Amino acid sequence: MIIRQFVADALGDASYLVVSGQDAAVVDPQRDVRPYLAAAAESGATIRFVFETHVHNDYISGGRELAALGAEVVAPAGAGLQFPHRPVADGEEVRIGNGCLRAVAAPGHTYEHTAYLAIDEDGGIRGAFTGGALLMAAAGRSDLLGPDHEEELTRLQWETGHRLAAMLTGDAEILPTHGAGSFCSSTGAGMERRAPLAVEQGRNPVLVSASYEIFRALQLGTPAPIPGYYRHMAPLNREGPKVFGEPPRPPVLTPAALEHLLHEGVPVVDVRPRAEFAAAHVPGAFSIEQSDAMLAYVGWLVPFNARMALVAPGVPAAREATTDLFRIGYDTVAGAMAFEDWTGPVASVPVATIAEARAAIARNATVLDVRYAHEQEQSPLAGALRRPIDQLPTWIDAVPNEPVLVVCASGQRASTVASMLGARGLPVTALIDGGAADLTS
Repeated sequence: MIIRQFVADALGDASYLVVSGQDAAVVDPQRDVRPYLAAAAESGATIRFVFETHVHNDYISGGRELAALGAEVVAPAGAGLQFPHRPVADGEEVRIGNGCLRAVAAPGHTYEHTAYLAIDEDGGIRGAFTGGALLMAAAGRSDLLGPDHEEELTRLQWETGHRLAAMLTGDAEILPTHGAGSFCSSTGAGMERRAPLAVEQGRNPVLVSASYEIFRALQLGTPAPIPGYYRHMAPLNREGPKVFGEPPRPPVLTPAALEHLLHEGVPVVDVRPRAEFAAAHVPGAFSIEQSDAMLAYVGWLVPFNARMALVAPGVPAAREATTDLFRIGYDTVAGAMAFEDWTGPVASVPVATIAEARAAIARNATVLDVRYAHEQEQSPLAGALRRPIDQLPTWIDAVPNEPVLVVCASGQRASTVASMLGARGLPVTALIDGGAADLTS
């Protein structure tokens, strides 16, 4: 049995291709299924099955894309999928070549959540596809369904982690879906993407906490914000998202076409590095730097699946950004343009050095701290107005028309917020190379 991992860096998530003989299966596929098809072809195998560990909140599944090519979707019996699939319950097995995957009820991240044990041709358990249960040095969030469910789901997550660990030997691999960079992780996940159970037994909060109460405190102690697009994902995944075949490619825009979109009120997102944006950008565009947090910021700042245009360093970067947006249901990108092709006037965002930002704070300048609320609570920036980026629509209209300095933890969020304020004509300066920790040390 061969198990190959594929990581979607923009989401912090992993998918897996399982090959036994000429049969293959994909576990928790992303919407862009081309990598799985290519890898299966390299192994001389055909993708027969798609296994879903749960109804995903953080991305649109590629299960329907693979089903359109002949694969059968296997999903938890309680998932409520509204398209053809094979529902499985605890203990059921699905053959893949001369091996199989065995379903294990694993509630906690969601109620229907199911893990799958990878059983090889010799009957040995190679590992467990744990989805959002046991992660690398973390557990999947148990608060995504709201406060009415988080206590029960947290208890279930604790029980699931111990149940899964009891089924595995120390050298069996933990193969999670969510990982570092995913907003589905309750704590800072380890940077590895897969590891033997023995490693997790020494560091995973589910397994090292001496009691459920200790785990609960860790699990719910510092809640991260929930990206805005999450509320759209589960309904789309249950209904069955539209099948595209492959991610759409954005048409190349001329400067005149981009200007027309701006005049129509279409959001223009500049995905270049923030320093390049600050130096020169298309007037009216705003900055969401291409990074592993880009999709979360888009979800908070751009209405779901709204038409948008992209400004990028070049065509390859524009295509990559379009594919990443496609992963979360933003599949109506109107077009893209390389900034070097822009021929009109340019705007800029004034930037501050750390020394200049400290001086501004010393003279009681208006400072907006746009870090997440839990970051602000853990390390307050004295004198700053707390304006979390994930809550921007609720406070942006109240920003005073006076000079303000925008700061975050590293500069990326400050760049984004400053660009949106600057597009409104407000006098704004951003700390884009450094953050709150540099101003308090």
